[in-house]
Amino acid sequence: MAPDLPQRIERLPSLPTVLSNLLAALDNETTSTQDIEHILEQDQSTTSKLLSVANSAYYGLRHQVTSISRAVMVLGLEEVRSICLGTVLASMLGPRAFADEESARQLWRHSLATQQAARLLAERSGAVNKSVALTAGLLHDLGWVVLMAYRPELWERLRQTVDQEGLTLEQAEARLGFSHQEAGLALAKHWDLPPLLARVMGHHHLPRASLPHAAEVGLTHLADGLAGELGQGPWAWPAPGACPDWLLGVLGLDQGRLEACRREMLAKAGDLEALWSVLLDG
Repeated sequence: MAPDLPQRIERLPSLPTVLSNLLAALDNETTSTQDIEHILEQDQSTTSKLLSVANSAYYGLRHQVTSISRAVMVLGLEEVRSICLGTVLASMLGPRAFADEESARQLWRHSLATQQAARLLAERSGAVNKSVALTAGLLHDLGWVVLMAYRPELWERLRQTVDQEGLTLEQAEARLGFSHQEAGLALAKHWDLPPLLARVMGHHHLPRASLPHAAEVGLTHLADGLAGELGQGPWAWPAPGACPDWLLGVLGLDQGRLEACRREMLAKAGDLEALWSVLLDG
């Protein structure tokens, strides 16, 4: 990690209260619709964005959603919570806050796509809680957000290396001596995120069976790869190769179900674009 990044991370604002409360609710199995409503009562902008997203083409609902309780009823508590997390984070660290707005937009599109891929994988796996999968997918690449916000000159060098030499982002950062996974770990510590989320942010490119929370890290790794097929710029890459047998075993998946997730992601690409537009542009 770049030497001065830990100090620069300390300048990041604290988590908004609504986001802290939503993340705390993630760890509480007794969280109810009423709990979520109470949290969101304090943030009308998030409530408004939630209803806009719920009524977007991505979900294809037949009747308009006009309340939080109705959104939970038709989408599920996990989906509503993930939408709210994305809304608050995009408001706090959205593309317009960065010098390279287009790259930041591509990063957010990739993170939101990873979140949706994680949802599909969790539904087919059963080994990872869907709420956890959605949150992990959304947060996994926040290390890149730190870099864009606090070392834009290093980000520009990385982007030029990718463009000029045809390297992946991970290859370029290795050459320049930076790790977005280490930055993600530092950010997780700064925000006092749960250990599981810190593990995902710090190890999603190198899942191992021996790693704590191996299922969650591995599922995020797969979702990251599926989302890369829908990406732009540095976040675009070809279809991932065969999944390791150990990871299929941990997740209770097979190559057929993994391919089904990939087809569904590609089929919903247009609706995902509409979803991203609502979240990022209002």
